[in-house]
Amino acid sequence: MKAAFTIWNDRISPVFDVAGHILLVDVNHPKGMTAGEVLSLPQKTADKLTFLCNQEVNVLVCGAISQPLLHAVKSCRIQVFPFCAGDISELVSAWKSGELVQARFAMPGCQRQQRNRRGNGWKCSDLLQRRCNQKNRSK
Repeated sequence: MKAAFTIWNDRISPVFDVAGHILLVDVNHPKGMTAGEVLSLPQKTADKLTFLCNQEVNVLVCGAISQPLLHAVKSCRIQVFPFCAGDISELVSAWKSGELVQARFAMPGCQRQQRNRRGNGWKCSDLLQRRCNQKNRSK
C-alpha cells in the first residue's frame, strides 16, 4: 500500500489542486515501510491523476481539494483524507498507526466528512457555525 502526502515546507500542502510535491510512503517495500520519497507533481490536474495512478497510490492525504478533483481521485479508487493540516512527520505517523482522523489534524474551521445543511461544502466548526447563526439573526 502506498500513501501520498502533499507537502510544502515540511507540512501538508494547503491546497492539493496546486500542490507541487508529494511524499510517497510505501508500506509494502521489500525493506519494510520506507521513510518516504519526495516526488514532484505535474502542474495540470489531469496529469496529477495519471501520476498518482502510475505511482500506484492507494491513499491521498492532502489539504483542501476542489470537489471535481476529489471525485476524480476517488474514481481512481484512491482513498482520500482531505482537509488535513499539520507537520508532515506527525501526519505520516498518525496514518501508520490508523489515527489520522483526529480533530488536531483537521484544517482550521473544518470537521471531516460532515456536510452542511445545503450539502454544498464542509461543515464549519461549532464556533464558526455559531458566528454564522448570530450574523444571520442580526440581519
